[in-house]
Amino acid sequence: MKSKVCSLAEAIGLVHDGDTVALGGHTLRRHPMAAVAELIRQKRRDLHLLGWNSGIDFDLLTAGGCVSIAETSYVGISGFGLGRNFRRAVQGGEIEVREHSEISALDMFRAGSMGVPFIASHVLRGTDVPATNPRFSTVVDPFTGQELTAVQAAQPDVAIIHAHTADIWGNVQLDPLHWPDNDADEFIGWAGRTTIVTVEQLVTDEQIRRNPERTILPRDAVTCVVEAPYGAYPCACDSRYTYDLGWVEDYYEASADPTAFARFVEDWVTGVEDHQAFLDRLGVDRLLSVSKRGGVL
Repeated sequence: MKSKVCSLAEAIGLVHDGDTVALGGHTLRRHPMAAVAELIRQKRRDLHLLGWNSGIDFDLLTAGGCVSIAETSYVGISGFGLGRNFRRAVQGGEIEVREHSEISALDMFRAGSMGVPFIASHVLRGTDVPATNPRFSTVVDPFTGQELTAVQAAQPDVAIIHAHTADIWGNVQLDPLHWPDNDADEFIGWAGRTTIVTVEQLVTDEQIRRNPERTILPRDAVTCVVEAPYGAYPCACDSRYTYDLGWVEDYYEASADPTAFARFVEDWVTGVEDHQAFLDRLGVDRLLSVSKRGGVL
């Protein structure tokens, strides 16, 4: 076996302009934000983003000029409201939006992870959503004759998720206290042709084997692993740390004005060399303030 550990810059180097890129996470939870920032630093362009229930990840990449197509059920900053950068880009015709319900977004990843061409669903029947997205088509159930909506499988060029731990061989685990609605990340990881996983910690293969039930992706499904502590910040990472609502509020207030937001991005993304420099800028006290006691470390 060969080690799959690499730097964040090397991992994001696997993403090319024009790629379809799937991002894990849910609203303000466990989005791969360190990877998102590196995509902006490396000036990736014309990305087709896929997500399930998206948030600051899609909004920031849109502001960074990285996105041409966005395909997800939602782009918002949780209780603060819709992503302002994303909304401006949509209203200005700068990006194409392909809509989903939460279930159809899950189904496209579920189908991709299973290696089947589509999943048939009742969910979108009677809605206008299928008209917005070429991923949907009408099929007839061969057993009952009933019309259903076929959700085409997602097979992204690159899938990027953030998890708790992995060994150097690429076996990826979540802590036992993870919220079950982020199990979508498993589907996203399996669906990717190239799968990049950032993790809070690299651990020994012995530790992985002691808790096999925590493994969401085995090494065969993973292209590379990056150790990126606080790699979901400012989003929460389940048992490790909560979201930083103060930082998110500053982000949201700055996003009201494109000029102010450009300064925000310079301060926190393009003006820092890498993820470690970003953490240094945040400072130990701020990171400790969001860290949870009793997390599985």
